[in-house]
Order: sequence, then structure tokens, then C-alpha cells
Amino acid sequence: MSRLLLALVVTALLALVGAFVPVGGRTVMERWQSAPSAAAFAEVGAREISQAWDRLWSDRSEPRRAAAGASSRGAGTRTAKGTMPARKAPAETPAQAPAENHTDEDRSALDRIVAEHATDRRARH
Repeated sequence: MSRLLLALVVTALLALVGAFVPVGGRTVMERWQSAPSAAAFAEVGAREISQAWDRLWSDRSEPRRAAAGASSRGAGTRTAKGTMPARKAPAETPAQAPAENHTDEDRSALDRIVAEHATDRRARH
């Protein structure tokens, strides 16, 4: 009975931690809240697990070859019907935009503070 209780406690703890640890940028709880239904949540989750499994066990040299070939081809890819335009990079969302808005004064003040602390530390030793 104690082994069963221990197994349930360990399983519950793993589920609790797993719900709040970000995987692929979002937690399971965030995925659950953004899903329109439980079926959609399960479907998207199964697809993400399948894609992760495929990436994990795929041939790692294949993406390198594809990237090297794409860079040597230039802007477009040659097909039987003509030239296909190169893929556009995904647009940055506001959440991915850099958050730094420092001025030169900010940077010089930071450099001064770091230099002061570095000389204080050397003086103590």
C-alpha cells in the first residue's frame, strides 16, 4: 500500500512540475488555456510530441546538407517549372523584439560602475 501511495505522490509531483515548466516556449497550462477544447489540446499536443520525436531521431546531417545547398543556390530554388522564391523569415512578434532601449549615457554609466567595482575589489585583495 505504501508503494502505491509513493508512486501516486511521485506521479502527481511530476505532473505538477511538468505543467509549469516551459517546453518549446510555453507551459502545458498555457497550452491548455489557449486551446479551444480538450480535443484540440490533445490533438496539438500529440502533433508536437510526434514532431519532437521525429526531430530527435531524424538524421542530423540532413538539415546541414539542406542548409548548405540552400545557401549555395542563392535567393531562390530551381524547380521544373522555374525559380521558386526563397522562404521569408517569420515576422518577429512584439514578444520577441529586443527589449533593450539603452542610450550611450546608460552604457557609459554602467561602464563607470563596473570599473569602480573592479578597482574596489582589487584594492581589497
